[in-house]
Amino acid sequence: MEMISFAQAAERLGVKVTRAHRLLNEHRLLGLPDEQGKLQIVADSLLETPEGWTLIERLPGTMLTLLDGGFSVQEATAWVLAAQPLLNDQRPLDLLRAGSHSKVNAVAAMQAL
Repeated sequence: MEMISFAQAAERLGVKVTRAHRLLNEHRLLGLPDEQGKLQIVADSLLETPEGWTLIERLPGTMLTLLDGGFSVQEATAWVLAAQPLLNDQRPLDLLRAGSHSKVNAVAAMQAL
């Protein structure tokens, strides 16, 4: 899985690094620690379009569904990044990137109970 720095994410989005940190806190970006424990951005949590880089519109809703259901941020991030049997062994993040948020959020709500 490709990881990028906050500076790289900010550059892609055309925002300041401080905004990239806020986007992570708002669950609009996904972050994981690298081998040294330094938080990095999951590159797949950004979407490249013909108009440039953007955020995955429905990612925060999925993350909040999981968090409201008792998942920690780390658990919710892991769930979104892992193949899920109830989603035909697809990663929720890939489905969100493709615009299939209804099914992902329904399964997320079931998992969070």
